Amino acid sequence: MKRINNIEEGTKVPSFILKMDIIEQLKVWANEHLASHLFLVSIEQKLGSKKISVFVDGDNGVTIEECRLLSKHLSGHLDEMEYGEEPYTLEVSSPGAENPLKLFRQYNKHIGRELLITLTQNTELLGRLESIEGDILTLHLKDKKKDYKAKETILKQIKFNDIKESVVQLSFK
Repeated sequence: MKRINNIEEGTKVPSFILKMDIIEQLKVWANEHLASHLFLVSIEQKLGSKKISVFVDGDNGVTIEECRLLSKHLSGHLDEMEYGEEPYTLEVSSPGAENPLKLFRQYNKHIGRELLITLTQNTELLGRLESIEGDILTLHLKDKKKDYKAKETILKQIKFNDIKESVVQLSFK
């Protein structure tokens, strides 16, 4: 008999318990598969949905081939344990530029890029990420009128724990 965290197959289990278990199990399977330059950002499954979204990133980005291989690895495990009675959709991708940065490890590859940072006090800062030292980010604040060419450069140091959300600002100049 198959078991998922001591739950016997065929036992009626509330879907939210199975969902929590499967997400935790997917984290384990993903982390055992990912190369050292790749890391798991998040796994999401909306309530009642059969779509599981796995987001991975890398110190220098992530390739389509790396996503494909992880998808194959995770699908194999899900198929082996016969996850769910209905077909599911597994999507493995990078988080995408429009999604907020979630992990400290994601910031290094964005040095030199413009970020919109919301602090835990709901203050917003817009500036170019200049450097990272320890858990401190240094942001060159953008002048509303003179962009980054103002006579006086204003650098703001921000502790990672003080950040509520960071979004990379895309530039099409």
